[in-house]
Amino acid sequence: MAMGRKPNTRRDPYGAWLLHLRKEKSHSQQSLAQATKIPARNIAYWERSGKLKGRKEILALAKALGVSVDVLLRAR
Repeated sequence: MAMGRKPNTRRDPYGAWLLHLRKEKSHSQQSLAQATKIPARNIAYWERSGKLKGRKEILALAKALGVSVDVLLRAR
């Protein structure tokens, strides 16, 4: 049996939407972190939990992903 984190089989719908947008734009978590100046661990957490907070972070993500804030927050 492999050591490490147990896979999360139940992803939050909003987290899944963030993951979809990131992959659609061919970003890794690290490249999106560099583009937004947001730590990659925050992006990973948001994709798992769907708990995105902070106006600056929302605006930075929308800009880096090339979508409006409305589209970014669509799944909420």
